[in-house]
Amino acid sequence: MMTRSRFIVQPDWARTLIESDIDGWPVIERFDPVEEKYEAGITDLSHRPKAIMHGPSLENFKNLTPGQAVWTGQGFLSLVKPGEAVLFDLAGPIMELSLPKEATDMTDAWVLLSIWGPKAVEILQRLFPVDLDRPTVREPFYLVTRWHALVVQILNLKAHEPGFLLATDRSHGQNLFDGLIHAGRHLGLRPFGLKTWRDWFEGLEVSLRPSQWT
Repeated sequence: MMTRSRFIVQPDWARTLIESDIDGWPVIERFDPVEEKYEAGITDLSHRPKAIMHGPSLENFKNLTPGQAVWTGQGFLSLVKPGEAVLFDLAGPIMELSLPKEATDMTDAWVLLSIWGPKAVEILQRLFPVDLDRPTVREPFYLVTRWHALVVQILNLKAHEPGFLLATDRSHGQNLFDGLIHAGRHLGLRPFGLKTWRDWFEGLEVSLRPSQWT
């Protein structure tokens, strides 16, 4: 089994991190001491499977239009354009993830971050000059934008509490993370480990449509 290094280096002022190994990925489980209250959290989810889906693998998603996203039961699938979508898997197996032959595995190529909590929208709007809230939209939506020279994918989960997934090329991941920390620290943004993020995510009331991908 391949052993990987962590994609993201945490800031010097972050609390003591407690790591674990998940199928060869070093993952921050939590920070000590644990913070019970937060204005916004940022969590590195780069160990989660990510893929570009093509052609026949999207047969069950004919009703999606570009920019729409749907919960598959273990991840979010977002239509980029007709015949192409991206998948961020959040709950399925890591090593045993079965992808269609048309899919391109992007797990090692992309960093995946989550920003969540009451101040999440305010923090992101300081970096991205696009509408990331869309109050009239009730279901998850996906867009691609830029921050300086970085191409950033953003998925708004449209939960009862603001929550986003952000993906960019691995080579630019640290720059994006540092930019988010710089923009959000004075608003209460703090790094959190996988355990706190998982507890938050499992409590979401996301507008989910039952579906499957093959």
